[in-house]
Amino acid sequence: GGGLAISELMFVNCITSIIKPKNIFVIGNSFGWTTLALGLMCPTSRVVAIDVCWRPDETYGIEITNKLGRQIEAEIRAIKAKSPDDVSDVVKNNFKGEIDLVLIDGGHTPQQQTADFAACKSSANETCIYLFHDVINFQMVNSFAEIAAQNNHLISSILFRTPSGMAISYPKEYVEKLSGTVNAFTESDERVRALHSEGRKNISD
Repeated sequence: GGGLAISELMFVNCITSIIKPKNIFVIGNSFGWTTLALGLMCPTSRVVAIDVCWRPDETYGIEITNKLGRQIEAEIRAIKAKSPDDVSDVVKNNFKGEIDLVLIDGGHTPQQQTADFAACKSSANETCIYLFHDVINFQMVNSFAEIAAQNNHLISSILFRTPSGMAISYPKEYVEKLSGTVNAFTESDERVRALHSEGRKNISD
């Protein structure tokens, strides 16, 4: 797993510098690139990442993340665990309080994305921000749209200007703080519809 691209980390850094989350939960650690980056961005936070470790090298990734994490000011811990089954226990045993920021970057299927979100939501506070990786690249747009429709207390956007096609869902009370950053990494609904319309027109021509 490659983790977030540099430009995607820039987006996350903008978000975390505004919100300053205390408890950060990551689904999908691999070799810890993104987990460690979150720790560097948020030195006063606790960052806990899980990975199911289907491959032997991913278990080594857990070890590397924890070893390097000890050199970072933030509290970092990577754990071999499975989502959604283990999420509740991992959060309960590794955080003081509920989750403030979630990064969902585990099993890249629509069903898994939905299950990951539901598991995290049950352990998160009401002002939690949810980040989703690879939504466009792994054809999970419909799953994200369903999550957005079923959680209308959150503002949800696909970040078309990120390499993997990330997405974000955040509470409405953060609109003034976050909308400028989110808008810089996405397209308006009107522009997206216009681009799709133009694309269909070109195909028919």
